Amino acid sequence: MNKTGYFYAIIIYLFLFSSKMETYGQSLYRDQYERKHSIAIGAGPSFMYADNGGIYNSGDFRWNPAFSLAYLRKLGNRFALQATVGMQIVESGGAERDYAIEDWEDSGGAFRFRGQAYFFDLMPVIYLIPYDTHMNRGRFNAYLGSGIGFLQVRRRDAFSFDENAPEFQKSANSFYIPAMVGFSYSISPLSDLSLEFKGLFTFSDSLDGNVGYNQFDDHFVQTQLVYRRLLRN
Repeated sequence: MNKTGYFYAIIIYLFLFSSKMETYGQSLYRDQYERKHSIAIGAGPSFMYADNGGIYNSGDFRWNPAFSLAYLRKLGNRFALQATVGMQIVESGGAERDYAIEDWEDSGGAFRFRGQAYFFDLMPVIYLIPYDTHMNRGRFNAYLGSGIGFLQVRRRDAFSFDENAPEFQKSANSFYIPAMVGFSYSISPLSDLSLEFKGLFTFSDSLDGNVGYNQFDDHFVQTQLVYRRLLRN
């Protein structure tokens, strides 16, 4: 190779090297600033506390899956605002209760039901260990959240324990207060894996098609494994 060839080879090498360093520098420059937006997906077991949901003091009730999709906007070093949509499978459970049948017949309450609950809530979240940016957050953290939500239960009711009894399509709505506790583990600079426990405390006793059998409204309990990914600003 002549001197001209060496000259062009050096120029090309320096160009490629400088381009690579510039790209790396831009990436480092970008990532040193806080990423305030993130999305999260979750799934896990759940159950519904209902008049005909089962016998809770003996653990005789049904667990079913719940799924969620959330968007978070970080506010300062300790707070975030989270919007969540999701779906929970719901159904009645427990052994047949002869002592309850007469009450349900008199009140016209459903003996059995099955369906889905669709929910949306908005809540502020507080991190117990504050951090300024995603690059200096600790490996572990914990957080709490509560706010306001709205849900709809779409279900099929049966008025007998007979498996062949006809089912009737029903739906019911309610506002609710969500309460969440989460524990997170940082698996990469841009990703977290969390275990969340969440309760959806409603203002209705008719979401299960059965009213007044117990003294409480109908509520939902969820345990979810959540993957969160930080987004570019």
